[in-house]
Amino acid sequence: MTRQTSGFTLPRVAPGLVPNALLAVALAVGAAGQIRVWAAGTWLWNDETAIAINLRRGFLALTQDLEFQQVAPVGWLWLEKSLLYAFGADERVLRLPSLLGMLTVLALTAVITHRAVGCWAAAAATALIAVAPMVLTYVGELKQYAVEAAVALAVLLATERATSALAARADRRRAVLPLVGWVAATLVAVFVSLTAVLALAGAVAGATLVTAVRRRWRDTLLLAVGALPAAAFAAWLIHRRRQYPFMPGQADYFVGGTPPAGSGPVEILTWLPQMWTGFVTVTLQWRYPLLILAFTLAGLAALVRRGRPQWAAMLGGVLLMAVLAAAVRGLPLADRVATWLIASTVILVVAGADGCVRALRWALRRAGRRLALAPGAGTALLVVAVLAPVAALPVVAAPAAQAAYRQVQDPRVKDAGPGALVDVARQVRPGDVVLFYWFSYRMVQWYGPQHGLAPRTVRLYPPGHANCDPQRLAEWLGDARRVWYVHGRNLSGEPRDYPDRVAAALAAQGTVAAVRRFPADRHSGSTAAWVLVDLAAGPDPHPPAVEPSADFHCLGPW
Repeated sequence: MTRQTSGFTLPRVAPGLVPNALLAVALAVGAAGQIRVWAAGTWLWNDETAIAINLRRGFLALTQDLEFQQVAPVGWLWLEKSLLYAFGADERVLRLPSLLGMLTVLALTAVITHRAVGCWAAAAATALIAVAPMVLTYVGELKQYAVEAAVALAVLLATERATSALAARADRRRAVLPLVGWVAATLVAVFVSLTAVLALAGAVAGATLVTAVRRRWRDTLLLAVGALPAAAFAAWLIHRRRQYPFMPGQADYFVGGTPPAGSGPVEILTWLPQMWTGFVTVTLQWRYPLLILAFTLAGLAALVRRGRPQWAAMLGGVLLMAVLAAAVRGLPLADRVATWLIASTVILVVAGADGCVRALRWALRRAGRRLALAPGAGTALLVVAVLAPVAALPVVAAPAAQAAYRQVQDPRVKDAGPGALVDVARQVRPGDVVLFYWFSYRMVQWYGPQHGLAPRTVRLYPPGHANCDPQRLAEWLGDARRVWYVHGRNLSGEPRDYPDRVAAALAAQGTVAAVRRFPADRHSGSTAAWVLVDLAAGPDPHPPAVEPSADFHCLGPW
């Protein structure tokens, strides 16, 4: 069976069959990739160990200033603390909320895109989330970004459902229960997510704008009043957190995520293209930021054109709130901190591509009627018009897909230092001294007690430094017969041959008996290692050869 439409011959296909099948494939592939990364159970690394150490505190202490100048939502910390208390310190256990968060992102992307745009768009958006490298990265890390990404989408969907419930009920008293549920959900959202307040502000601003334009004044008032409890709770949480110090220069840590301090209107306008380019190329890992911006704006217009102004207003409101927060240097819109905005942007981009397809199809059908094109020529033009915007998405997302494939194929170990620590713990004899790389202090604090090793960190200093005292090091080693040095991932900007430099310094005290290096992190090139020095054998006659450096001259305690 075929259908004739103004010279075009189109095959008759069961509505929704193909896109729903593609959506199912995207969901299955995305979920399998996330589970694969999570199940790898790689060692916790620098930032993760900082969070893990804080989790040893009591619940009340987690509401106060965190060690290592960490910033995390209290509700999320309580969830992680509960898992640690109930099931122990296994890496997969601690990362379980991250897995559940990103699986939720995958599912809610499909649901929201289907409601806002359509079934084909839902399949495309879900596929793009399935191959988002930042999503796959934080499904396997003990950080709050996965939960924040899920909460942002949940707030959008809950706000849309609450607004729909108000609009569908002539008797507003019957809409009280959905509204109360929405208020409760938003309170939970701001408790477990720092960025939920931005998602809520954008969603409510968009929803109330649409209800006001439609002169649904009571609905506008109810939505505004309903958002107040969560807004007040979030304001109190933010005020409480700001009573404690932040890491110096934190606002500038993510380059381009905020404008320079003291920027005026001109500087902020100059910053906007830099910020957008960074968001697209780093957070999304896509190409062609200008094309993505065009699709995003087209998505807003297409949603309005198709009678979905609320989704346009809410998604646009969330994006606007993220930009405003970054512009006032409140929350950088860059790198991993912007993970919560990935799905909303993807939905708008896909809506833009869908809108372009519909517009081109409509224009070609009109041209076909006017020019009386032959059925074959009309069909060919229609296929080209449909494929052009659709083909653009795989092209711009190709780098992301390649990175995602590599990540799923071989989940990256960011720090093999814990592996070196465990390897040494198996071989330590009574009386051995174990020294650790100074920048691995957090790693040793977390993993050391689990393997009976206490943190005893050392560092290479320049001559004249207070800790540059070889005699003090000899006294520190005491009457030990052997000394180990464990080196984790080098994040301090020091030379990659730092383990060799430490071995050379220890060779003045004893003979280097063994060195083991662990596979380098493919992202940074940094490698973990351990060195065993036999102090009883006397100074090494053939110490490791290293390039002399005035900055890394003398080994001493840190």
